[in-house]
Amino acid sequence: MEIRVLASGSKGNIVSLISGKSHLLIDIGISYTRTKKKFEEYKVDMESICAIILTHEHKDHSNGLRVFLKNHPNVVTYLTRGTMDGLDKETKEALENYIFIEPEKSFTINNLEIYPILISHDANEPIGVIAENNGKKAVFITDTGYVHKDYFNVIKDADFYYLEANHDELMLMQTHKRPHHLKMRILGERGHLSNNEATKLLNEVISKKRPIWAVAHISEDCNTEEKIEVACVKNFDDPFKVKLVYTSQESSEVIKI
Repeated sequence: MEIRVLASGSKGNIVSLISGKSHLLIDIGISYTRTKKKFEEYKVDMESICAIILTHEHKDHSNGLRVFLKNHPNVVTYLTRGTMDGLDKETKEALENYIFIEPEKSFTINNLEIYPILISHDANEPIGVIAENNGKKAVFITDTGYVHKDYFNVIKDADFYYLEANHDELMLMQTHKRPHHLKMRILGERGHLSNNEATKLLNEVISKKRPIWAVAHISEDCNTEEKIEVACVKNFDDPFKVKLVYTSQESSEVIKI
C-alpha cells in the first residue's frame, strides 16, 4: 500500500490510498485545483482514481467533491445514507455514480477489502475506514469524540494508523480564539480526540508491531508536535511504540506499508 496525505486539518482533508490496481481517495475536502496540483507534485495520474470514500458530510471533508466528479464522472463515491442526507443540494446533484455503504458491513474495491465503522461526531452517519490487502492493514479515523471499545479488535495491530490527535486539552481551554460552546463541542463525545485520548487508544490496540502513526487533524491553535510527543511518553507503555508522521495542509511524504 502507498498512502499520501494531501491535506489534513480543519481547512481540508484528503488522503490517497493506492494498493495494486486500486487507487481511492478518503474524503476530498480541498478544491479540485489544489488536489490536481498536489497529485502533479507527486507525479501520480488522477485518472487512476477509481473511488472516493466519503467519511461524512462536513465541508472540510467534502468541499471538493462536486467539481472533482464533474471532471471525473466515472469515479464511484461510497458513502452512508446519513452522509448523503447531510450534503448540500449542489453536491447531491453531482453524485450520479455512488454506492451506499453501512457501518460494520464490509465491501471490496477491486483488491481492497474495506470495513467501515461508526464513529462519534456531530455529523449524520460518520464512519472510520479499515482497509486491508495482502496481509497489510490501514486504519483511518478522524473527527470522533471516542472510538467504541467494540471496535478495538477490528483496529488492533494495524500497519498504519491515520488517527487524529486534534488538541491538547489545556491549550484548548486556555485559547481565546474559540468560544466556550465550541470548546465544549470539541471536548465532547461527538467532537475530536485529544492527544491523551488518541495515545491511550493506540496503546490499547497496538501489541505486536511498530506501526506508522500519521497524526491527523492537528489543531493549528491548540496543539503542537511537542505536546503530542509528551502524550506519547505519558501514555505509551513503550515510548517508541509507533513511528510518527505529522500531517498538515502540506502534502505528506509517500508512506509505504
